[in-house]
Amino acid sequence: MKLNWPEYLSEFFGTAIMMAIGIGAVVFMWSEGSVMTELIPSEPWRRLATGMLFAGGGTAVVLSPLGQRSGGHLNPAMTFAFWLRGKITHTDAAMYALAQTLGAVLGVLGVGAVASEAAATVNLGMTTPGSGYSATVALAAELIITFSLIFLVFWAVDRRSVARYTPYLAGVLIAVLVMIEAPISGTSLNPARSLAPAALMGMFEHLWLYFVGPMAGAVLAVVVYRGIGGETTATGCAKLHHTDQYPCLFEGCGYRRIPAGTVLVQEGAESDRAYMIRRGEAEVRKAQKDGNYAVIARLGPGDWVGEMGLLLDLPRSASVIAVNDLEVEPMTRENFEHLIGAHPDEALRLMKQLASRLHQADQRHTL
Repeated sequence: MKLNWPEYLSEFFGTAIMMAIGIGAVVFMWSEGSVMTELIPSEPWRRLATGMLFAGGGTAVVLSPLGQRSGGHLNPAMTFAFWLRGKITHTDAAMYALAQTLGAVLGVLGVGAVASEAAATVNLGMTTPGSGYSATVALAAELIITFSLIFLVFWAVDRRSVARYTPYLAGVLIAVLVMIEAPISGTSLNPARSLAPAALMGMFEHLWLYFVGPMAGAVLAVVVYRGIGGETTATGCAKLHHTDQYPCLFEGCGYRRIPAGTVLVQEGAESDRAYMIRRGEAEVRKAQKDGNYAVIARLGPGDWVGEMGLLLDLPRSASVIAVNDLEVEPMTRENFEHLIGAHPDEALRLMKQLASRLHQADQRHTL
């Protein structure tokens, strides 16, 4: 059983930093005697400012080296949702949830140590149902807002054109939700975020709803995303901010780095995936009877690799070697067929590429 300790530690410290900033913002904005009650007397606007600080801290962590390494989930509900999608293994998901929970405790402890009296006036930033709202209503609110956050993340990470904006989109949504929804449930969205202050305060009366609500919201997001066909077009990663700086532990990651000299496709192997080259160049090599090989094509950004074997359900007809560092987008058979059927422009481009290869082969045969 492989344990990815650098990623777990990144989630631990990342969650601790986010919670220290977020709970610190709650204390700063809402503690008794805070100057902010006079500077921002309007509660909705003060909630927005609190949400911006809390979400801003999370966004900063996701964009940081910590988030780039672990993926910046910072939330057991987010990890649970990606686990349901098959993007993260059982072991990694469990370790992420543990790291997030312990990190949240560390972050709240830090705020309590620095601002003990002020922090105590807001119960270390505990989330509880708002005045006049029942636990049932708060539970429903947590389900809905967590669903909206996770669905947005799914939608963003699976679209290469907007994937890089995922941390910002999620941050804006969280800030707005805090402004609008906080009077109902406190806008937890995150079991670890609610557990840490509740455990340290020894107050557990409503804690259950901050587990059930976000987890149910995660399940609903996965079900709805699959229902609208999101899984068949999923090419993204379970990282909220994927870069080339760190390896990726997530299954089915839509980003794959291939170092120069690596065999991407082996001649004679089973055809289980096609690849779109996003960056770099590769050579298509055909084995010869004398033991050498012939270079029959050179591929670059925008070219497909391995599509013929996938379309015809045949073994690989040639090997493909990375000439320099490649970034490719893997496609399963199901996703590949959906892409071709749903995007005629991509189908036409693929047909032109296949026609060009056939023409080149014909020219070589004629010569």
